[in-house]
Amino acid sequence: MTRLSISKMRDEIAECADQVQHHGDRIIVNRNGKPAFAMVSVEDANLLEAIENKLDIAAAQKALKQGKFTSWEQVKKKLGL
Repeated sequence: MTRLSISKMRDEIAECADQVQHHGDRIIVNRNGKPAFAMVSVEDANLLEAIENKLDIAAAQKALKQGKFTSWEQVKKKLGL
C-alpha cells in the first residue's frame, strides 16, 4: 500500500488515480503526518459497502432474535409522525 502526503497527492492526482483505477493500488493519504483518508478503486469501495451491509443485517437479525427492537409505531410516536 502506497503512502503519501496530501500535498504530494495533489501534485500527482492523475497518476494516483491511474494507479488506483487501473492497477488496483490502494493509497493512504497523510495530512500533517497522520493518515487522513484512502484512495481505493470503485470495486474495493463496493466490496467494503457489501461487507458493511452484511454485518448490519447480521446484527439486526441477532437483535430481532433477542427481542431488542423498536416497533414502527414506537418510532413514529418518538418522531412525532
